[in-house]
Amino acid sequence: MIEQKQIDKNSLRIIIRPNPAMPWPLLKKIFLFFAGFIFLIALILTYINLYLAIPFYGIELFVLGYALYISALKSSYYEELIITNDEITFSEVKRKNIKTKKFIRDWTYFGFKRATKTQPSVLSIHEKGKKIIVGQWVNEEDRKKLLNLLKTLQIRLV
Repeated sequence: MIEQKQIDKNSLRIIIRPNPAMPWPLLKKIFLFFAGFIFLIALILTYINLYLAIPFYGIELFVLGYALYISALKSSYYEELIITNDEITFSEVKRKNIKTKKFIRDWTYFGFKRATKTQPSVLSIHEKGKKIIVGQWVNEEDRKKLLNLLKTLQIRLV
């Protein structure tokens, strides 16, 4: 998902985030639904005197909760490009871990390698021999949308 926001007259902020599997409120509803269903099965098993299966349902619920949590956590990662007249700032945000690189706009160019049958396309920032991949968590359609946005901003593409 590509979002663009005009900060001021001379700068643009582009946020690149992966398409989330499901939004967090829906994940909570799914988890609560399965927890209620598993609790209902546990009550039925208790009524039949099958107590040995009940701990395994607790473990199943724990694993489901962990998987949904990791899914929500991975979809909260994003990349941010701030483009001004003088510089390009690239930030990679993974929860509290933020890596920021600043590039001088006149010495920087974006490289684009087209997709092949076995590999997706790659969009990268180049400056003085450094190469940073941009949009590595988004799909092919969003990567092309980002490329077209960079073309409209008149940034050098190679």
